[in-house]
Amino acid sequence: MNSILSTVRAEPEAVSPALLRWVRRPAGAPAVLCFPHAGGSVLSCLGLAAALPDHLAIATVALPGHAPDVPGAPMADARLLAARLAGEIVSTLGAELAPRGAGLTLLGNSFGALLAFETALALERADAAYAPRLHLVVSGFRAPSRPPFEAPLHLLPRAVLLAELRECFGAVGPDLGDLLGPREEAALRADLEACETYRLGDAPALRCAVSVIRLTADSSVSAEECEAWREVCAGPVRNRALDAGHFPWSGATAAFARLVGELVASARPVAAVPALAGRSALSQPARQS
Repeated sequence: MNSILSTVRAEPEAVSPALLRWVRRPAGAPAVLCFPHAGGSVLSCLGLAAALPDHLAIATVALPGHAPDVPGAPMADARLLAARLAGEIVSTLGAELAPRGAGLTLLGNSFGALLAFETALALERADAAYAPRLHLVVSGFRAPSRPPFEAPLHLLPRAVLLAELRECFGAVGPDLGDLLGPREEAALRADLEACETYRLGDAPALRCAVSVIRLTADSSVSAEECEAWREVCAGPVRNRALDAGHFPWSGATAAFARLVGELVASARPVAAVPALAGRSALSQPARQS
């Protein structure tokens, strides 16, 4: 087992309090674990959870510092967060990842897509046998092989940051500043820093099934950047498009939930895929708008 994941599991305080919050959990049901956008909390998931098919078990990620009941400082490191989440998933959802398990979908949008990807990598490092029962669904984020092209948002003064978020992502509207108290702003900046400082490095290719949803009204991620998810995958990759902006969980809830439901229902266990060597250097073509 991967040494990082072993360390996380060996230290109970590292995964306490729980980072997974259940919305519903029918016995024996396929599970969908929701990873919200930067600064998002459990509340970000509730509308989507209500719209997803009732037979699915639904949980959401609750990161440190993102809500009053999740103590601790926000962490600006996607890999460390993913290691903690993978440890908790193995402890609580191991049956779903077993060869005859119901299956687990990691559903991530924006920053959540990056965190879900790293969590899937951590799970596969822990046990290659998890890959056939694991399904990654991502939207609103470039392929992890592509570094950001913009200046770091997380370092901007508050007023400039809010203006840039509205310009780039259509974030929440003119009352965004009213929604960001000190805790919420700290969580947002940590998540943005995790995105903007992330580099794939020599990571192995992901072997589980992957579905990439291109949000056609989201100008922050190009079609080419969505297609580039194939660069980090050795297993099957499906590409779908949805007429929605950067925040489909709230902006196009019903349509997004239907598409996710279809993707989960059509996911099939994948055959074992040999691990591929990591990549220390990948092509980085110019950004397409």
